[in-house]
Amino acid sequence: MRGPHLLLAVAVIGASDLQAQTDLSVFSTTGRAAATTFVTDYQAIGINPANLGWAGRWPKKKVFFGFAECSVSANSEALTRDDLRASVLGKAGSFTQEQKLDAARTMAGKGFTLNADIMSFGAAFRTDAFGGIGFQVRDRAHWSSTLGPLATDLLFLGSTSSYFDRVVLANGDTIPNTGNFSQATIDQIVQGIRDGNLLTLSTLLKGTRISFNWYREYNVSYGRRIFHGEDVELYAGIGLKYLSGYGIIDISADGEGTLGAFSALSPLFDVDYGSVAGATNTVRKSSGGLPQAVGNGSGMDLGLSALIAGKWKFGVAVTNLGSINWKGNAFSANDGYLADLASSGLDSYNMIDGINDFTSKNSVLDWSGERSRKVPLPANLRLGTGVLLGEVAEIGVDVVVPLNDQPGNFDKAFVGFGGDIRPTQWLQFSLGLMTGGGFSTRLPAGITFNVAKGTFEFGVASRDVITFFASHDPTISLCVGFLRFRI
Repeated sequence: MRGPHLLLAVAVIGASDLQAQTDLSVFSTTGRAAATTFVTDYQAIGINPANLGWAGRWPKKKVFFGFAECSVSANSEALTRDDLRASVLGKAGSFTQEQKLDAARTMAGKGFTLNADIMSFGAAFRTDAFGGIGFQVRDRAHWSSTLGPLATDLLFLGSTSSYFDRVVLANGDTIPNTGNFSQATIDQIVQGIRDGNLLTLSTLLKGTRISFNWYREYNVSYGRRIFHGEDVELYAGIGLKYLSGYGIIDISADGEGTLGAFSALSPLFDVDYGSVAGATNTVRKSSGGLPQAVGNGSGMDLGLSALIAGKWKFGVAVTNLGSINWKGNAFSANDGYLADLASSGLDSYNMIDGINDFTSKNSVLDWSGERSRKVPLPANLRLGTGVLLGEVAEIGVDVVVPLNDQPGNFDKAFVGFGGDIRPTQWLQFSLGLMTGGGFSTRLPAGITFNVAKGTFEFGVASRDVITFFASHDPTISLCVGFLRFRI
């Protein structure tokens, strides 16, 4: 049947190119691994809106704006630093059969993530009497996957997987699958066939979870001081956002007869859906240059902050309360049996260009249309504390707890510790330590420059400097901002 083959292809995508949104996409925050009590003005949007009311380091500045702040990161538990870099940059070579066998073993049970976060524009206005109001436009894209051992065997080896009893050659001959073919014979194999005792996809993909989402966020937030005592200041904030959804894929198999698969992708992905059974609200490619949304929704952020004795900071926030209603190109698929597979298998770790192979009308899953599906946002609880050490340093701790397991969220609680050192007014070094969230311990770092008494700011950061010195379990990342202004 057609259905099983697509899901198998989907599972490998995560081992290629595009779990967790830790909201450390702000270039001046990434390097310190903590954000809840550090961010101010429009950079507080989506993290803790209460901080919009804070004066921060530049109390005389009232207007803040910035453009094109972006952060991209990729992590793999299985690949080496060089393999991950080649995969992300699209420079990976083609696998031999021996490399496919090795890749299937290497990727089994290992996670892969890719996050891209781009703030197109942000602005804020703040005074002591009014508080702070800000607006931000931000794109968030996320891919994560963990693959079960049977899935990796099928996905990398394709028709020559040990799951199949026989293989079909290009000339129509059928021969036993010995698993030991010459390259000349492998080049002639066009299909693998299992004669009996078929396994369901939920069994074959046991332990597999693949998730992808991409949406644009238009966020208006407001924060202000609500209490002012002798040594205590309390701030509260709220953020309201409209969301345009451009893509979601959510596939999981528990090995107990349960398999879930849902997909909704913008015409930007150039997927030919054809006449899928039950298809409704099919979105065709638009003539404009901007991506066309296939879902929309709304969300809310809530935050509280405190400043004690002018130096101790505390913050708590709940972010991403809300959902997106995916109603364009919405399709779902159920469990099935795998009897045959016409595929040569993956020949590299880079499969992001194969998205059409597992979502189109000719793909392997037997998709059926849905009118719409409302999917909650990846909601988080943030707790933070920090302390100002005069004018030259600040340290803090963040704890971020996922409130659901939706695409874009991380598996477990994340903890970050770090701070800033400012040897001069115009120079800031950041260093931190991150652990949890389903990842190994990482050591982020960054550098930020302030020009003309804070009027112009720019900087760069990495989510893990350990990767520059260690080859295994790498996190390749870059977070930059060059157009941030205060007036």
